[in-house]
Amino acid sequence: ADRLDAGANWRVLAKISDQNSRAAAMTSSVFLPLLAAGRTAQNTPVARMITAESETWSPAKWREIDRATRAEEEARQARARRGLPPLPMTPTHTVRCGSRDCRPGEGNLKHAMDKHGKFKQWEQPYEHREGFVQSRLRSPPHRPRPNVEYAGLVALAARLAPRGGPVLLAAADWDYRELALNWYLHARRLGYRGALVLSMERALHELLLRRGVPSFDGGALLAAWNRTCLQRHIQAVRMERHLAAAALVEAGHDVLLTDATAVFLKDFLPRLVGAPAELDVLLQRDDWPRTGLGTAVNAGFVFLRGSAGAGRSQLVLRLVDDAVRRGLIEFYLRWNNIPDQYGYSHEIAHTALDVGGGTSELANETTVGSLRPKRCAEGRGRCLRVGLLPHAEFPRHGDWRALAPTALVYHLTNNNADGCPLARR
Repeated sequence: ADRLDAGANWRVLAKISDQNSRAAAMTSSVFLPLLAAGRTAQNTPVARMITAESETWSPAKWREIDRATRAEEEARQARARRGLPPLPMTPTHTVRCGSRDCRPGEGNLKHAMDKHGKFKQWEQPYEHREGFVQSRLRSPPHRPRPNVEYAGLVALAARLAPRGGPVLLAAADWDYRELALNWYLHARRLGYRGALVLSMERALHELLLRRGVPSFDGGALLAAWNRTCLQRHIQAVRMERHLAAAALVEAGHDVLLTDATAVFLKDFLPRLVGAPAELDVLLQRDDWPRTGLGTAVNAGFVFLRGSAGAGRSQLVLRLVDDAVRRGLIEFYLRWNNIPDQYGYSHEIAHTALDVGGGTSELANETTVGSLRPKRCAEGRGRCLRVGLLPHAEFPRHGDWRALAPTALVYHLTNNNADGCPLARR
């Protein structure tokens, strides 16, 4: 498959088409990279992976990659000397565990746990092959074209939310099936008819349809991310959902993209749709990554305005594209699952707030500003207008017992979840 082992002795460029493999699924023309000989500073030969990306590397970059490749081989030998089995070459994801369906959360390769029972997020349960990862595509594998790749999604949204009505979108895979159902039940309880799930696997898509949940099968679109530098299934899921949201924006819809873990408690959607017409995007505050703006933004709760005309929506589409591309070059791709949040937060950090003095994650007003005003002035065009939502109504962190009276949405993490609301089925 196209997750080629960089240590293999490949001499020719090969072409594969394997629709049954997660590694190459739905990519009708996948080319294996060419491997050439290189040497480390110790004059030890190593295999070099030649791709369109790696052909742009400088001699210094090649030396860096060669050193990493040699270190990876030494780590493999060290494990063997300790009697440990080799690490998997790639992170795995499956919907079948033996002869049965995987339980929620069971289908992904897991991190080891520390003595406190928490996953060691900064250690990997699979090999990180620096040369392989850096030789991969560092741009989106396709464009968010509403009449091409996303025509089916746009048609479904038009049926649920006619005349450009607001669309609520959550992405999920088989592991998240219970959360996706809970998300949808809360949306329907509030009367939100434009809610649909972007299913990243056919198994989930078929399950949701049987349960009466509107779903679009995005498995083929997700598989295209195998050509990129993203290694983990969840990384690709998180990025693909933003392209899907962008396609809906270009089709003329206002879009609220949220995590499937978000729980809608009170009728908040009119607050977003009815926000001042000048605002193009509204975002939930978060604490990471830290930027000079004073707050990060959460990539799992993003409102994008697509109903204000083509000129305005193009600014929104540019933001999404910039955020996705920024996430694809993020240094921390090796260790975490949130490239989209890094991309969004670092892009939104270029917002000039209308009121000086900065802001914070815990600010309780809608903070407004213009994105990259210098670039707007140089192009003599309109700036994209950003709104940061109030913490008390859209919290990401804090004590839920204190936040419950004012919160419109439950979307906490790393906190005491006592009283976390669940929908009745």
